[in-house]
This record gives sequence, structure tokens and C-alpha cells, in this order.
Amino acid sequence: MKARVLVGLVGAPIGLLVLWVGGVPLAVTMLLVAGVGAYEYALMCRTKAWSPSAPLIVVASSMFVVDAMRWGGRFSGLVLAFILLGSLLLEVARGRPVNSVGGPALEVFGSLYCGWTLSRFCLIRCSLGDAGLGLALLFVVSVWMNDMGAFFTGKAFGRRKLAPGLSPKKTVEGAIGGFVWAALASAVFKALGDASGLWYTLDWLHAIILALTIAACGQLGDLAESAMKRDTGIKDTGWIFPGHGGVLDRFDSFFFACPVAYYYLILLIPGLGGM
Repeated sequence: MKARVLVGLVGAPIGLLVLWVGGVPLAVTMLLVAGVGAYEYALMCRTKAWSPSAPLIVVASSMFVVDAMRWGGRFSGLVLAFILLGSLLLEVARGRPVNSVGGPALEVFGSLYCGWTLSRFCLIRCSLGDAGLGLALLFVVSVWMNDMGAFFTGKAFGRRKLAPGLSPKKTVEGAIGGFVWAALASAVFKALGDASGLWYTLDWLHAIILALTIAACGQLGDLAESAMKRDTGIKDTGWIFPGHGGVLDRFDSFFFACPVAYYYLILLIPGLGGM
């Protein structure tokens, strides 16, 4: 637990600084997260003797991020076509029908899971004009506070299991704590933004609803990744973050919530969709 807390104390300020600066530092960070996450995903698949192409998944995931950062997601369809054609060409190149259905399916899913989802966060930060910084910060704060609230509330008060077949340590009380912490953090973040004028803020209703939506998606993403790890028989997807595991362990809730938050913003917040 000490390692987990220490990583959070060191990593959070660095992450917020990179997010604030944007530009090249943010692009490099997002590429690392997408690329390492994609590689971990490919290795996780191989524990069940599946054989997706790690290079293809890493490259495709990175292409989604580059497209979002450089061209506002304009070429996402082209990247998807690259994955589909690339995965099928690899099967033909192998010259034998081994895993010819499972391989392409895992490559397409892995690229979408590790790259496309993350690219939606890049669009929040980079394609929504002056509002992007504040909205990206709100997203990150909501994800972190949901994770922390679920962890600490579950440790202190957890009794009833949330999904014992997927993640035995998660509790209903912890999940509720995650929602409460995310909503409170969003309210504080809005109040500070309104008072200082340093970042764009949503109105109170949308700020709270979005935080709760992010918390719900984050918890679903955490459970989904737990299901994948149980299916493949591993405890952690990597070792980069002491106390947390790998990129997929640390960013599972982040990946899952990114597209939901992005489309919530551009579809339901007046003015943002046209930026």
C-alpha cells in the first residue's frame, strides 16, 4: 500500500503538469501509455496461447493517438482500415490457418481498447479550444478521485462484495465511495475554476452528472480489465507502477471512461460540439 500511495503522490503532480503544458510532452506521454498498454495487452493474450501481433497493435494504437493530437481524429476511419487490412494480411502471410479468426479479432479489439479510447481523451484536451484544458483536468480529477474513493472507502467500510467472480476485493461500499468522492471533487474543481478563472468549467448540473458518469464508466472499466486478467490467469499486466502493476492496471478505468466523457461533452454541452 505504501508503494501505491507513493506512486500516486509522485505521479499525480507530473501528470497534471504534462496535461497543463499540453503539446509535445502530452503527445509523448499519451503515445507511451498507448504503446505500453498495447504491448501489455498482446502479452496478456499470449498467456492463453493466442497469437495477436504485438507490433500491429502497438503501431495502430499509437496511430489513433497521433491522429487525435495532430489532426483532431479526422483519420480514425483510415487507422481502423489499416488495422483490419493489416491483420488479414498477416494471416495470409503466415500461410496456414492457425488462429485466423481469433488473431484479427484480438488485434482489432486491442487497438481500439488501448488506442482509440485514449485518443478520445486527447480530443478532449486538444480539439475543444479554450475549454479543453479545464475539461481534461475535470476528467482526470474525476477518474483519480473515483479510484481513490473506492479504494479507501472499501478498505474502511467494505462489507458486501460488488462482483466477487471478477474482483473479490471490490465492494458495494467502495463503489459508492468512488461516486461520492468523484462528485465532491468535481464540485470543488468547479468552485476553484469559477473563483480563479484559470480553467473552463461546466455548469453545476453537468459538472456533477459528468463526474458520476466518469465514475460509473471507470468502475466498469476496472471490472472489465479484472475479467480479462482472470480469464488469462495473471495478477498484473505489468510492473511499471509499483503497487499498481502495469499501464492497463493503472489506466483501465481511464480507457473505459474516455469515449463516454468525450461524446457526452460534444453531444450534450451546447457549443462544444462545433469547436
